[in-house]
Amino acid sequence: MEFEKRKAATMAAISDPNPDKSPKGNLDTPIIPLIDAINLHPSFFTTSSCSGRISILHHPPPATGDEDENTSTVKKKKKKKAGGGKWILVSHDPVEPESVIDLLFKKEDSTCIVRRNQGSLVFRFEPLIIAIECRDTAAAQVLVSLAISSGFRESGIASVDKRIMMSIRCSIRLEVPLGDIDGIMVSPDYIRYLVDIANQKMELNRSRTDVFFRNLQHQLSPTSSSSQPPS
Repeated sequence: MEFEKRKAATMAAISDPNPDKSPKGNLDTPIIPLIDAINLHPSFFTTSSCSGRISILHHPPPATGDEDENTSTVKKKKKKKAGGGKWILVSHDPVEPESVIDLLFKKEDSTCIVRRNQGSLVFRFEPLIIAIECRDTAAAQVLVSLAISSGFRESGIASVDKRIMMSIRCSIRLEVPLGDIDGIMVSPDYIRYLVDIANQKMELNRSRTDVFFRNLQHQLSPTSSSSQPPS
């Protein structure tokens, strides 16, 4: 019964038109059909997800230790809430290299965020990740096996204590520092190179996601002769 209650609450939150608690505020459009397919099955529901993204993250400088105790406490709370940084670029689709170069080198209103705000900039690609609560370990094992065979080889069961949690993930990540308080430390040509790599990883991520979606539909189909997750 507790599984059903948690699933009902999660489904209600997903259906709510108001923004959710994620930084984006709603589900990523490219994986809504996949999320729906998982959530329609009685043995699963998703608790968080990202379809994959290309981003540039601004990390604030570390605390100097000069602030008083109250100020330090406030900063720690803010850092925890914001995840220790702020996106200046985030896209769930391939990006145009020149738009990234404009962001970093040409536009006065966004150039040198490093110099104005201090801290550092990091260019990232992060692949699909989905956290799922499963009714039991048998259901979780079926989904893990399906994800791994679809290319998400880092998928696994994360917890079997009070809740059976599993995650769908893979290792095609990219993370490159771009600069610090002295400014951008790489050239526009290198940015083009990084964006090209990230776009290739995005396409690979989408291809694997499509394979997983097709395999999931086949696995959960009532006419499938393969092993079914328990309902």
